[in-house]
Amino acid sequence: MFNKLKAKITALNENEMYLGDKRVRIEKLTIVKWRQLFETVDKLPGLIVQVLTAPQENFYAYVLTAFNLALDEVAHVVAVLSGIDYEYILENVGIDEQIEYLAKTVKRNRLDSVAKNVQSLLPNLPKAKE
Repeated sequence: MFNKLKAKITALNENEMYLGDKRVRIEKLTIVKWRQLFETVDKLPGLIVQVLTAPQENFYAYVLTAFNLALDEVAHVVAVLSGIDYEYILENVGIDEQIEYLAKTVKRNRLDSVAKNVQSLLPNLPKAKE
């Protein structure tokens, strides 16, 4: 049993991990994957805006409510990116694994650099006067 577990762990490379019992690759995000991803994401952008604009005295209540609503969205995103069935993810994959998978996807695709590069392509907007 130990040898099977050891082989399972050591056989992973930096672009692989397990979601539940299923081994997945952290893939490059192609245009096709981006389109699938944006077709899937429905509530997440609105939830993010609500949290960012929440009154400070209710901030944590907004975060908890948004987190609860976002769980399904996160599972859908992981399903699209990994190719694993959504129901399997709901029943067998912990939120920690889902967040780790998304973090590795961001890292593999250098989305932090992509965001900065896209921002550098946009014209500088004048700052609002205070």
